[in-house]
Amino acid sequence: MAEQSTDFASARADALANLRQRVKGTVCLPGDPEYNLSKWAPNSIKPSKVIVTPAVVDDITEAVKFARAEGLTLAVRGGGHSTSTASATDGLLIDMRNMTRIRIDEAAQLAHIEAGARTNDVEVATIKH
Repeated sequence: MAEQSTDFASARADALANLRQRVKGTVCLPGDPEYNLSKWAPNSIKPSKVIVTPAVVDDITEAVKFARAEGLTLAVRGGGHSTSTASATDGLLIDMRNMTRIRIDEAAQLAHIEAGARTNDVEVATIKH
């Protein structure tokens, strides 16, 4: 499986370089130092060819467009607590771990919660309202 990912990276070097330029967050491939930390679990049965960890919403759009253009399956990892492989893919994984902002708009009675926020953090931020 690692060999297939290396082949993908070699064959798509220009496209991956372009993605890295467009994304403000990180783009990791197998062999990159951040790769094992970015996967939903180190023993994932579906090692991803590409992992995008967005810093801003536009990074998600870029990741989806890249996956579509390259014919890659897509999965999204939220807070990283899934025990299933629902957030694993051998294609492109969007790892939301850095998008954890929680903003409470008391006047509108709305909570704006990014996809990487964990339940405990959401409870702490919202319980007082």
